[in-house]
Amino acid sequence: MAASADMKTDDLSRGDPLEMPALCPGAMANSKPYPASAAMQAPLGFPGQLVEGWHDKAIARLGELVEGSRALRVYLDSCVKCGACTDKCHYFLGTGDPKNMPVARQDLLRKVYRRHFTWTGKYLPWLVGAEDLTEEVLADWNSYFHQCSQCRR
Repeated sequence: MAASADMKTDDLSRGDPLEMPALCPGAMANSKPYPASAAMQAPLGFPGQLVEGWHDKAIARLGELVEGSRALRVYLDSCVKCGACTDKCHYFLGTGDPKNMPVARQDLLRKVYRRHFTWTGKYLPWLVGAEDLTEEVLADWNSYFHQCSQCRR
């Protein structure tokens, strides 16, 4: 009986078992997706490096997606960048990286979409923050889109 009394005391001293521990800011600061090797990618049909004409192929594919999905166009045009999603994103909370905010992650694609598929982006890109697709932008897509778990919070 004495052992069970000690266990109850130990359990009480630990506090509420449902209490969430405090987040450690920057705990995932150096977290990046693990890139698969070219040997693992090849059987899946993915090249180990950028293919010739990658820019035009990527823009053409984005055009197909935009034309084929009204929902995608609405999502890309409707975000007002209020940041209400930011405090719910566990990757942003863990890394503290501003590009891991859902709104910033979405903006990586939105900038290219606006540059190539909206009138304002084509003629006044500086006005809407439109950018061309570059290797740096592609590297950001690879890094930040693969850090998102699509939790839909």
